[in-house]
Amino acid sequence: MNDACLQIGAVAIDPPLVLGPMAGYTTLAFRVLCRRAGAGLVTSEMISAKALEYGSTKTEPLMQTSPAEHPVALQIFGGEPASMAAAACRCVACGADLVDLNMGCTVPKVRRAQSGVGLMCDADRAVAVAAAVVQAVPVPVTVKLRAGMTADDTSYLELGRRLQDVGIAALTLHARPASAYFRGQADWSRIARLVAVVSIPVIGNGDITTPQQAAQMQRETGCAAVMIARGALGRPWIFRQAAAALAEDEPPPDPPPADRLAVALCHAQMLALQDGDLAAARQMRGHIGFYSRGLPNAAWLRQRCQGVRSLGGFAATILEYAASLPETGV
Repeated sequence: MNDACLQIGAVAIDPPLVLGPMAGYTTLAFRVLCRRAGAGLVTSEMISAKALEYGSTKTEPLMQTSPAEHPVALQIFGGEPASMAAAACRCVACGADLVDLNMGCTVPKVRRAQSGVGLMCDADRAVAVAAAVVQAVPVPVTVKLRAGMTADDTSYLELGRRLQDVGIAALTLHARPASAYFRGQADWSRIARLVAVVSIPVIGNGDITTPQQAAQMQRETGCAAVMIARGALGRPWIFRQAAAALAEDEPPPDPPPADRLAVALCHAQMLALQDGDLAAARQMRGHIGFYSRGLPNAAWLRQRCQGVRSLGGFAATILEYAASLPETGV
C-alpha cells in the first residue's frame, strides 16, 4: 500500500504514522525529535483531567506544545464527562490539533478510577465522556482503545461503533486485550475487525519495531495509519524508515553510532531547555539505554549516565564514549 496522507477533520497526517503516547517518554522534546524524523502526528503522554481540575503543578507542563511539533494530539484521561470536557478545552487552548481520549490504559489505579481501560467496562460512561468532549471542542476528538478486556472479548467492536455515532473522528486500537497488559504478541486481526465495522479511520497499534512491520500491519488490517510507540524509543528515525516502507521504497539504514549519539545529545539539550539540567540528566538515564542498544560496551555508557547530574556531564560522557568506538562503527 502506498504512503498516503490521512485526513482527520482539518488535520492532515502525512505520512500516516503516529507517535504513540508513553508516560515519561513522549515529552515535548521527544515529540519534536520524532516530528523532525518523519512522524506525521505526535501524541503527548496522558494528562489527568482530575489533576488539571485540582490545579496540579506537575500536570500543567504536560500540556505545553511547540510550533515545531504540529500536528500534535494531547491525550487526556478521566471518567467524568464534565471534567474531561473542561480538560479538552484547556488542551485546545494550549495548541492541541486533536484531543485524544485514553480508554486503554491498564494501570490499576487508573482503571479503579473508572478511567483508561476502566471505561471499556462501562460503555455508557465511555460514550457519555466522548460525547461531552466532542461537543466541547472545535478540533477532532479521537479515542485509544484496547482490543477488549480478555482474549475472547469483542465488546470493543460495539463500543467503536457507538463512539463513532457520537462524533469521534478516529479510533486507535492497541491490538492486545487489557488482560495481557504488554505481554505476548499483539493480534493484528483485531484491528482488521474494527476497520470492518466502522467508517471512521482506525489507527493500528501494537508490536511495531521495524519499518517493514508498519507496512505489513497496514496491508494486513487496512488501517488508515500506524502508531509506533516503544519501537520509537531511542530510534526516532524509524518514522522516516517506515514512511519509505509504506511507500514501497527501500527504507534508509539506521544512522551510524556517532549520529545516534548526536541525536541523544540533541534530545538532552532540548530537555534541558525545557526542564533544566538536572531534570534533563535524570530523564536521559532512561533514554540512553534505548539510544545505545546494540552498540559496543553500551553497559559502560548506561552505568556512567546513571551518575550524571547535568547537561555538561551528560555531554562529556557521550563524547568520551563516542571516542572509544571503533572508527568503522558497529
